[in-house]
Amino acid sequence: MNYGVINLKRIDEDAEIICKCIGLGKYGTAKEMIIETAIAETALGQIEDKTVGAGMGLTQFDELPFNDIRNRCKKLQPQILKDLHIDISLVNWDDLRYNQFLALLFTRLLYWLKGDPIPETIEERAAYWKLHYNTKLGKGTIEHYLEMNKIYGVKIN
Repeated sequence: MNYGVINLKRIDEDAEIICKCIGLGKYGTAKEMIIETAIAETALGQIEDKTVGAGMGLTQFDELPFNDIRNRCKKLQPQILKDLHIDISLVNWDDLRYNQFLALLFTRLLYWLKGDPIPETIEERAAYWKLHYNTKLGKGTIEHYLEMNKIYGVKIN
């Protein structure tokens, strides 16, 4: 495994804890969204990233959105500190490299800031990921998201 991933079960537990703090979203699918994002980006840590300075950690988080999110999530800082015992203002981008919890946390924060509800179905979430996470500049495709999630165990309707 890569990115500090030791136990795949722990990813599910971490996502649950994070979403209990920040919220599961309108349709209760935030946990699925952040885990599916980790699958699409790194196959839950099974695909080694050989680049330096590009996306960081389990969810391949880029530096620009990381800094933006850290600065814009001041409203959630007290809740995150209380529930998760993390002062996000002290987290650095490089901290995500080998810390799956922080990578999942910042991924959830990114989706939380978007304002659009996280969709109910995986097909809709694939399009949501492309729009909000991978963006039009990213190389990822909706098909890639769905295929990675199919290969690594997520049920595709």
